[in-house]
Amino acid sequence: MKTVSSAIYIFLISATLGCSKNSDDQAEQTATKFPAPTWKEDDTGKYPATMTAVFTLPTALAVSSMANDKLAAFINDECRGVGIIVDVNDIKLFFVLIQGLPEETSNITVRYYSNKTSYMYEAQSALTFLADGVHGTVENPKIPELTQLK
Repeated sequence: MKTVSSAIYIFLISATLGCSKNSDDQAEQTATKFPAPTWKEDDTGKYPATMTAVFTLPTALAVSSMANDKLAAFINDECRGVGIIVDVNDIKLFFVLIQGLPEETSNITVRYYSNKTSYMYEAQSALTFLADGVHGTVENPKIPELTQLK
């Protein structure tokens, strides 16, 4: 009887310890927390051309988004535009005026910072710069395919 009790006790302990952490807890532990970014686009005038982009967040991020979250556009790790958040019909839209050169056709990376979690997300090559181009609208904002930076 003592052997059976010991076996049950060991089983219960290992089952409890084995189930104590779910995959979300493990993801939480491995994710890097970032300080709030101080992204700023160029204000010297070296990029005379612009394009406009309107983004909204994927649903998984939108549900916990806050008014002080940040989204910006980058070309070769240089900030080329910082989003302005506008709430339209309870949907947060990020309006980004992206700067570039008239002949430029570089890939644009979008980065998003969640102030609530301090996590950073990135969508590489989310779009290509096109002078006077428009990417997304209020009625049809673009949703970048953001992945969490570790």
